[in-house]
Amino acid sequence: MPQDLIIKNGRLVDGSGAPWVWADIAVQGERIAKVRGSISDKAENVIDAEGLCVSPGWIDVHMHADHTVLGNPLCESYIHQGVTTATMGNCGLSMYPLMDAHRDDLIMYLKPFTSGLDLDWGWETLRDFINRVMDGGVAMNLVPLVGHGSIRINVMGFSDEKPTASEMSSMKSLLEDSLRMGAFGMSSGLGYPPGVYTEDKELVELCKLVKEYDGLYTTHMRGNLENLRDTIKLGEDAGVAVQVSHIGSSCASHKPLSGRHEETTLRWIDEARRRGVDITADIYPYIAGSSLLSQLIPDWAHEGGVSKMLERISDPDTRLRIEKEYRAEGPDAKGRDFTKVLMTYAKSEKNKKYEGMTIAEIAEQRGVPEVDALCDILLEEKGEAMNVSFWGVEEDVTMLVRHHAVMPCSDGWLHAPYGQLGSGKPHPRCYGAFPRYIRKYVNEQGVFPLEEAVRRMTSMPAHRLGLNDRGLIREGFMADLTVFDPETVKDNATYSDPHRYPDGIKYVVVNGEVTIRDGEHTGALNGSVLRRRVRS
Repeated sequence: MPQDLIIKNGRLVDGSGAPWVWADIAVQGERIAKVRGSISDKAENVIDAEGLCVSPGWIDVHMHADHTVLGNPLCESYIHQGVTTATMGNCGLSMYPLMDAHRDDLIMYLKPFTSGLDLDWGWETLRDFINRVMDGGVAMNLVPLVGHGSIRINVMGFSDEKPTASEMSSMKSLLEDSLRMGAFGMSSGLGYPPGVYTEDKELVELCKLVKEYDGLYTTHMRGNLENLRDTIKLGEDAGVAVQVSHIGSSCASHKPLSGRHEETTLRWIDEARRRGVDITADIYPYIAGSSLLSQLIPDWAHEGGVSKMLERISDPDTRLRIEKEYRAEGPDAKGRDFTKVLMTYAKSEKNKKYEGMTIAEIAEQRGVPEVDALCDILLEEKGEAMNVSFWGVEEDVTMLVRHHAVMPCSDGWLHAPYGQLGSGKPHPRCYGAFPRYIRKYVNEQGVFPLEEAVRRMTSMPAHRLGLNDRGLIREGFMADLTVFDPETVKDNATYSDPHRYPDGIKYVVVNGEVTIRDGEHTGALNGSVLRRRVRS
C-alpha cells in the first residue's frame, strides 16, 4: 500500500527509554502506519535518515505559546528546536478568559508578554481563542491550560482581598467553562499579582474542580523553598495531580541553594510521592529566568493593577520605600542585585538601546540610582518591558535535571529572527532549550543516555498531560517526529545574541506533515490546538 511518508535508515529512539534500534517508519495521513526494520512500500515522500536519530516530536510541558502565537503561526523558534507540541496558559496568566468587567486590566498586564504585537484582543473564552488560532493556522500542537491569575483578574481585578462567596462562585464558573472547552488543567502564578494575594484555601477549592475533570494543576510557586511544602499539601488536600513549574527558580528564590536541593527540594518531592501525592516538576536548562520587568517591583505596589502600580512608582516616597526594602533584603534577594537583571525588551524606540543591558548599567548610563532607573523605564514604557534575571548556579540545575520526576521545559515564548518577534533580546531558551538539554546533559556531562533524555522530552510529558496518542513511536500514534543528529545537535542562542536557531535538527514532522526539511521551515501549518476530552 502506498504511504504518504517513509523515514528510512534511522536509529529509532522511540520515546520509551529503551535502547535505540534500526527501523523505518511509514506515515499515512496524520498517523504512524508502520514501524519495521525495513519498509519497502512506495511513498510520495521519502526521508533518508542515515546517520540520524528519529524520535517522537519533542514536547514542552511548560511554555507560553498563547502570548505570541497569533503573531507567529509558523512557530519558528520552537519548530526549529524539534518541538512539535507545547503548552500554553502557564504561570496563571493565560490570554483567556477575557471578560468585560476587568478586560482592560488583564490586557494591560499581559501586553509585555506579547512583545509589542498589534492584537485586537477580540475574544472572550478559551473556545474563542482556539478558533482564532486555528483560523490562521499553526505549525505545532498546543495544549491549553487556563490561568488562575487570569480567572481571578476577570472576577476581582487586582484586589488583594479574599474572594467573597459570590466571587468564588464566579471563579469556579469560569474555570469549569474552560475545562469543558478542553483545557487540560489550571495553572497558577503565585509569584505574580494577583497570585501573590491568593490563600491556599482558594486554590484548594479550585483544584478540587480541576480534579473532577481529571485535569492537571501546574504552579509557578511563590518563589521560596518553603512554598514547596504548601504545594505538596495542596496536592494532598485537593487530590489533584501537581506539576511544579520551572522548579529551579521556583525554589531558589534567586538565592542559589548550592547543592542543598538534594536534601530539601528533591527529598520533599520523594517523600510526597511515597505518600501517594502525584507530584512532578519541570526545569529549563539555564541559570536565569525571564519575566515582566515590573516583577521587580514589590507585591504591595501592584494592588489595583498596572495603572495603579505606575502611579505609585512615580512618587518619590514610594521609591524610597522600595529602596529601603531592597537594602533590607540584601544583595542576594530576588531581583535586588541589579547586576544580575537584564532589561531584554522595551516597546518604545527611546529605550531600545538598553535592551540586553543590566539595570545597574542602565542606571549608570542615566546617572541615576538603580531604583529610579527601574521605575523610570517602567513609566516610560507604561509597563511594557521584560527582564532576564540570573538566579542559580549550574550545579543546582544539573542536580534537579537528574531527578527521576523532573522533565525539561523552556518556559519561553514563540519568536522569530525577523519582524516584531525578532526584536529585543529574549531569553535564549526560546530558541535553544531542547537542543541544549541534549548537548549539555547527554553529550557533555553524561547525566543520562540519549534514550533517557528523549523519554523525558516525549513520553514523560505526554503522559503527564494526558496525551494518549503522542510521545511514543507506535503504530496508530500521531505522526509527530523529530529527526536529528545526536552528535551535532546544539543550541546557538545566547543572552547577547538570542535570535539564532540551533544546529542538528534536520527534519520535523507535525501530524504527518514535514514542517522542517533539511533544517528549513516548509511553511506547513499542520498543527492543532488540542482539547482534553471531558467525560460525560
